[in-house]
Parts: sequence; structure tokens; C-alpha cells
Amino acid sequence: MDGLVVDGAKSVFKFICSRIITVSKYEENVVELREEYANLTTKKLAIEEDVTLAKLEEKVPKLQVYEWLRMASRAEDEVRSVLETADQYADGRDSRMMHRWAVAKKLNAVRELNSVSFDSVAPERSSPMKAVVEMAVPPLVGQGPASNLKQLLEILIRDDVRRIAVWGKGGIGKTTLVKNLNNELLVSSPNSFDIVIWVQGSSSVDLNTIQSQIAKRIHLKVDASDTTHVIASRILRRLKLRRKTLLILDDVWEKIDLDAVGVPSWDPCCTILLTTRSREVCRDMAVDVPFQLNLMNEEDAWNLFVQSAGPVLDSNLIESAARKIVAGFNGLPLAIKTLGNSMRDRPQIQLWQNAHLMWRCSSPLFKNIEKEIFGTLATSYYSLPRKILKQCFLFCSLYPASCSIDVGELIQCWVSDGLINENQSVEKAYYDGLASVEYLKDSCLLDHDSEGTVKMHDIFRDLAILLSQSQELSYGFHTQSDPPFYQMPNKFSKRVSFVRCGIKKLPEFPVYSQLTVLFLQGNPIQKIPDGFFYNLISLRVLNLSDTRITSLPQSFLCLCELRSLFLRNCSIKNLPSLDSLCKLLVLDLFSTRIKALPKGFGCLHSLRQLNLSGTPFLNKIVAGSISGLSSLETLDMSSSSYNWNP
Repeated sequence: MDGLVVDGAKSVFKFICSRIITVSKYEENVVELREEYANLTTKKLAIEEDVTLAKLEEKVPKLQVYEWLRMASRAEDEVRSVLETADQYADGRDSRMMHRWAVAKKLNAVRELNSVSFDSVAPERSSPMKAVVEMAVPPLVGQGPASNLKQLLEILIRDDVRRIAVWGKGGIGKTTLVKNLNNELLVSSPNSFDIVIWVQGSSSVDLNTIQSQIAKRIHLKVDASDTTHVIASRILRRLKLRRKTLLILDDVWEKIDLDAVGVPSWDPCCTILLTTRSREVCRDMAVDVPFQLNLMNEEDAWNLFVQSAGPVLDSNLIESAARKIVAGFNGLPLAIKTLGNSMRDRPQIQLWQNAHLMWRCSSPLFKNIEKEIFGTLATSYYSLPRKILKQCFLFCSLYPASCSIDVGELIQCWVSDGLINENQSVEKAYYDGLASVEYLKDSCLLDHDSEGTVKMHDIFRDLAILLSQSQELSYGFHTQSDPPFYQMPNKFSKRVSFVRCGIKKLPEFPVYSQLTVLFLQGNPIQKIPDGFFYNLISLRVLNLSDTRITSLPQSFLCLCELRSLFLRNCSIKNLPSLDSLCKLLVLDLFSTRIKALPKGFGCLHSLRQLNLSGTPFLNKIVAGSISGLSSLETLDMSSSSYNWNP
């Protein structure tokens, strides 16, 4: 009993002593309370900021954090009041005992609050799943794009459509259109789909990347050890729980096995919308509706340029020059927008008057254009599966801008230049060439023109010229893109084009042992120098159509490798003996003034295609000249004056 009394007395004594010490250190406590109060205020602000950021990230802050903030706010108010009272007793001599106790009590409370720490204010959990996630994208400009959006929305809600492809050439606005569609679903049709999943593709995307993007969107946790098959099964189960899912696959370059991904693509619960540059991908993905985007019309193109270039176009002089620039882009949105941005806030009329030339010449003023425009479009070129297809595309740049290219003639050139096997029938070679033409069209690198012709968009021609310059050592393309003729090819050139360059007098070519193609059509050339062809003995394709020549020089006979000779619409009257051209495959004399086929013509045993149509002066063909052409497969003599009756 005595021990209990002693222990109790000791405890009371210790308590009283601690209180006496606390009260006796009043001035020190006040100073420390001010410091702790300042620390508490700073800490509270930091935690409040973390809570705000967590909410922006759609995280839910912990209840303990909210409770701490509530206690900290109350402590701030109470400490503020205590410190105001302490200021009234600044000398400490007249401070009341109760106030001394209050200072000590609040000091302990604030210390305790400051000692609390949080690893994070909100747990790392998935945010609530939204049906549609808004995407950053500029608004559509013009009636054409708005109409495309409306049509696409109408297609999307059709019950009989499961797969849709928006396809078209690079830079035409496929991704911009579909991103705007995504945002339109959020605004006007939030209940059309339970969830819209956006998967960003590329020319190198793989199955794992696609699965990873889908899993993240549907909050499916994937372990590093999971196989693609396991992930596909889990994605499939999760998506089939949804009433309606829209999967958007942007920038698809090749067939994607949706079953391997885990997408129930043929189930009514799932709709697929993809964007691609390739018509072939549309076929491989078995889309129900291939929705092709066309180039902008003149009005929409101008409106897009105005939006990009800004108020600088208010000047009438600048507007006139700007309209010429926009016309040169033939409605390709990427080029229009990029150049418009480059010319924004540039009021110098001289820059506008020369801009259409300067941006093509790598002017420092347009240093970003090559990367933004050509860098984007070049992906279509690099994705071509075969080296021969790449050369076929570059070959088309030998023709002038906005030129209708005759498919038959193009294929003849490809065969003669070795891009297509010449050791097969004309028909088989034509179908091989036609397959390449169609592939380039499906890849949006060539455009359909009229029946039997194609054309290359000016920007894609510029791309081809740029690529051929960077790869000149391997492919050897040299194109004079604008008259007047002024730039000679170098010694590595293999295919040279000087079409419509205003050449009247041919310069002497140095020794070009590698030169295989020479386009000179459309020039006012009246005479070819006698020794012109001596340095061009490897020539396989020669086009002198629409020139004013009346004869061929003696040096022409040294072109023993020549496969195709085009003399359409020439004033030529007589041909030299051609018996040395033993490898000639194509001879086109359409609309020439020739009177007779030369001696030895029947010795052209390799000749397969002969065009004598539109020859009003042809009246003499030596016996055996035609029958001796043992390899001849096509002969056209329509509208020729030659009379076979005798």
C-alpha cells in the first residue's frame, strides 16, 4: 500500500514538474510555436496542391489526407488566435497562466501535425473509365471535310457495317478527320458506344504494342510474363462484356490479325474504324466500307491556308500571290497548312511572290517544310515492299508536273529499262507492269487520270525528285523540273529527263557509260549533232517525241542497247538503216512524216511493238520488212496512208 502511494506521488510530481518547465519556457515556446505554425502552413499548401493535381488526374485522395487537412485548418485558426494573444503579453511578465498552458498545448498539437507524412495523397489506381476520351485536334476547315465527317458518322451507326476504312494519300487529313469524329461522338452521341478505343499505329507497330494500348484503355492489368495469346483472351473477355465498342486503328500499314489481338471484330458488339494510305490494306482487312478522302477543292484549300497564314493575307497584293501558291498544292491539306504556317506574319510581298519557288529549293525560310511535308509523305515510299516498285515510282517523276502519263508507254519504258522482265510476251509484261501501276495507285503514290493514263500529284513528284537526288548514286534519276534547261546531269546519272525545257540546241554530253534513259520530248530541237550519241552507247530508252527533228544522225546507229525509240509527232521523214539496233523492242512512229521504212528493217528480230498509225505520207514498205519481224506481237497502222492492196 505504501508503495502505491509513493509511486502515485512520484507520477504527480513528474507531471507537475513537466508542466512547470513547460510554463516556465513560455518565451521559447512562443518562438517555437511561430516556427511550427509557419511550417504547418507551408506543408498544408503543398498537400492541398497535391490533392488538386490528383483530382486533375482523376485519382481519389485518401481519407486520412482529408482528415489531416481538416485538423491542420482548425489548428491554424487556433494558433493564430493564441499568437495574437501572445503579442499582447510580449514582455511575458503579465501573461496569464492559462495562456501559458494554451501556448504549450498548441505547440504540442502543431508538432504532432508536422510529424505526419504521406507517401502519396492518392493511391495509384486507375481513373474512372470514360466512354470517349477527348483528343487534341484542330477543327475541320471547309465544306468538304465537314461533309466527310457527316457521311462517316452516318456510316458508323449503320447496323450492317462492322469495318470501315478511311483511306487516302499521306497528308490528306485522315487522322484529323477521325479525331474530330471521336470528339463529335463525345459531344453529340455520347451513348452511341460504351467505349471508344484509340490505337495509334505506324509502319512498324507490332501485336504487343496494339494489345498494350487496348489493355491500358480498358484498365486491364497485364503482367510482363503474359503471352500475347493470354492477353488476347483477357481482352476478348473484357470487350465482350460491352454492349457496343468502337475500335479506332489509326495509321495502319499492313493487315492486323484482330483475332490475335483479342478483338471480337465480327461480333455485333464491336465496330472497327481504321485509317490507312493503302487500298490494299482495305482489302486485306476485309472492310465493309472503304471511305476514300479526296483532295480539297479550291475554296476549302484557300480557307485552310487563310486560317494557317493569318491576317497577313488582308493585303490584296499578298492575297493574289498566295492564291497562286495554294493552287500549286492541288488541294493537299498537309502542304497547304505547313506552308501557311511558315508564311504567317511575313508581310514582305517579295517573299510571297517567290514563295512557290523558294520552298522547293530548300530556302532557309522554309527549313521545316522538308521535314514536315516530305518526311511524312516519304513513309509511303519507304513502305513499298520491293526495290523495283520504288524505282517505278521514281521513274514517274521523269514526266512533267501535272502530266497525264500513258500507262502503256510507261510500261514499255519500264520493260526497256529492265524494271520488268523483257523475256516474256508483250501481254504478260503489260500485266506485270499494270500490277505495279495499280499497287502505286493503291498506295496513293499515283493517281488515276483518264482512261489508260495516270498522273503524279505535284507534291509527290517533288518528293520523288528529292528522293532521287538523295539516292542518285544508286538509282541515278535526274529530272529537270522547270524550264529553262540549265543543269546538266552528273556522271552517275542513269535516267535523265529534260521534257519541255525549251531546248533548241543539244549540248554535248560527256561520256555517260551508265545512262540508260533519255527523255527529250517536247523540246523545239531541230537538229541532233552528228556525234551526239557516241557517248550514250548504254542508252535503252530514247524519247524524241514532239521535237522538230527531220532526221537522225549517223551516231544513232551505235545505240546497240536501245530497247525503245519514241518519235511521236516528229517531222522526221527518213530513218537510217536500223539493222544495228538488234535489241530494239518498241518503235513508235505515230504521226511522223516518214515516207518509207528503211532498208534492213526486217532485221529487227527483237522488235515486238511497232506503231505506224497516223502516218499520212507512208507509201513504201519493202517486201519482207514486216514479215521479217519474227518477234512482232503488236502492229498499229490505223490512219496510215499505206495501201496494202498492191
